[in-house]
Amino acid sequence: MCGAQTQYNISDHIDLRYGYIEGMGQLCSPCYQGSGRSHILIDYRTIFDTPNDMELGRKIRSAYFKETGIVPSVYWETISVDK
Repeated sequence: MCGAQTQYNISDHIDLRYGYIEGMGQLCSPCYQGSGRSHILIDYRTIFDTPNDMELGRKIRSAYFKETGIVPSVYWETISVDK
C-alpha cells in the first residue's frame, strides 16, 4: 500500500511470506498490521466441508457479522426471486 521495499523476492513462494494478501500483493509489516484491517478466524473445516462457494460466502458473512456485532441491513439469504 505504501510502496516500501520488503525482504521478499518476487520468486519467494507466497505461502512463505509474511504480509502477502492475494489480490493486493506483498505489504510491508506496518501496512499489513495497520489499523484499517481486521481479521476473523474461519475454521479450516468450514472451508473444506463447504464445496459450494455461495454457501461458504454465507457462512463467512455470518461469522463476520457475529464477530463484529454488525447487523446487516439486508439478509441476502432471505431474498427470493419468483420465476
